[in-house]
Amino acid sequence: MKNTFVPTKWTLVFLLLAAMLTLMGGAAVAPALPLISEVFSDAPEFLISMIITLPSLAVACTGYVIGVACDKFGRRSVLLFSLVVFAIAGSAGFYLDSLWAILVSRVILGVGIAGLTTATTALITEYYTGASRMKVLGYQSAAMGIGVLILETGGGSLAEISWREPFLIYLVAFVIIIGVIFAVKEPSSEPRRLLRGNSVKLNMKALLPIYLSIFIGMAIAFLMPTKLPYLIAQVGSVSLTGTGLMLGLMGCCSALAGIFYGRIAARMLRMQMMFLCFLVIGAGYCLLGLAASVAAIALAAIFVGLGQGALIPTVMNWITNEAPVHAMGKATGVYSVALNFGMFASSLVVIPVLEIVGTYSNLFLVAGVFSMLVAGAYAVAWMRESRAATQVAQ
Repeated sequence: MKNTFVPTKWTLVFLLLAAMLTLMGGAAVAPALPLISEVFSDAPEFLISMIITLPSLAVACTGYVIGVACDKFGRRSVLLFSLVVFAIAGSAGFYLDSLWAILVSRVILGVGIAGLTTATTALITEYYTGASRMKVLGYQSAAMGIGVLILETGGGSLAEISWREPFLIYLVAFVIIIGVIFAVKEPSSEPRRLLRGNSVKLNMKALLPIYLSIFIGMAIAFLMPTKLPYLIAQVGSVSLTGTGLMLGLMGCCSALAGIFYGRIAARMLRMQMMFLCFLVIGAGYCLLGLAASVAAIALAAIFVGLGQGALIPTVMNWITNEAPVHAMGKATGVYSVALNFGMFASSLVVIPVLEIVGTYSNLFLVAGVFSMLVAGAYAVAWMRESRAATQVAQ
């Protein structure tokens, strides 16, 4: 018998609070990276940056498996387990003294983030349909942006005390657990039976362009939390709290884009939205590359935040149109793999590029130009989609 649970406003609130932790969960301690570099002065910058990027690699390695588990054993169970892992592993850096031990804890944190990303998205997909789903996906993106604002600003403020305190911000997950226990229920047991019979398969040919898009988008966007603190240090004297505020500003704008996403997307073609997302992100990075003041950096953060805030719900809505609801755990699991592998790949690619271009300003300029090229590819796809829609209408 199907579970007839109807989601309430509190269900949505705690799903969004859980989603809030996903996008920048690994980067919450980014403002403290320069301090951590001083404490572990013998470690290369690449190893220090792994504190931010290792969670993404862990998601990339485990996301699909967790997606399958989400379909088989229930979204709610995976969500609760992931929140516990997020809180314990995320806060481990507060009391660990070894850099290698901290890096191991960051890998475990990634498992929790994978579960949060997959479970929250799968639950939203099953709870809501049609225009309501598009609106809630926008709210989910907004929650991620607010998460950037809270986690990065909070991390920057706590970093003023010492490099350890930012790790405490992960304990907020324990508060969310209480709400999930009472407000979130499993939508249906039918998907598990279907998956056990292996009757549902994903159309990877249709989904591959979607996953490639979010991979590229996150590879570009993740330069902000990992390299912006170093760029700000070059441009002017800004406190660690100020660095967190810059990243938080990006999150705030991402949230605004998510809130209004439903209204905007309803009037545009999908490829048109993808074109605009990469165009705005590219403009923000080009501005960062040319920035000579903190004000210019703040304006660039606004552009990047708006583009990123619209990109995520566009991709997620694209997935829900291509993947069957019975296998949404799998589909969102692969989505979390692509999203987080993009973040991890960003840290690998940036090393040779930075050696070639020489400065962080040039690095952001190169990223901006690349994003513009991706936008150009989507502009071509938009024109084709527009012609096809016109022919159908005629």
